[in-house]
Amino acid sequence: MKCEDINRYIPAFIEDRLVGTELSSFLSHVRDCPSCYEEMETSFLISESLSRLEDGGSFDIHSELISKLENYENCVNFHNSLTLFRRVVLIIAGFCSAACFVWWII
Repeated sequence: MKCEDINRYIPAFIEDRLVGTELSSFLSHVRDCPSCYEEMETSFLISESLSRLEDGGSFDIHSELISKLENYENCVNFHNSLTLFRRVVLIIAGFCSAACFVWWII
């Protein structure tokens, strides 16, 4: 994902609408690009502050942003692990099928 794309994805991230590869690419880019992280952080702080002012809620928003990023990164890592596991199972199943076919022919 490029810096130009980040501004388009920031509102979706704040509203919990990013999923899959878009979320993964967004998190990866924001983690590695200080400028985009700052833009995302500013947008998040403004959005949440306005919401909290209306609701009268607490204001430890920076910690909430860090927590939100960590939660999403954990979800992406879990999804990637499941995808890898599924691929390994499919490879093993393919080998087993081939072995059964060879055994049946012999």
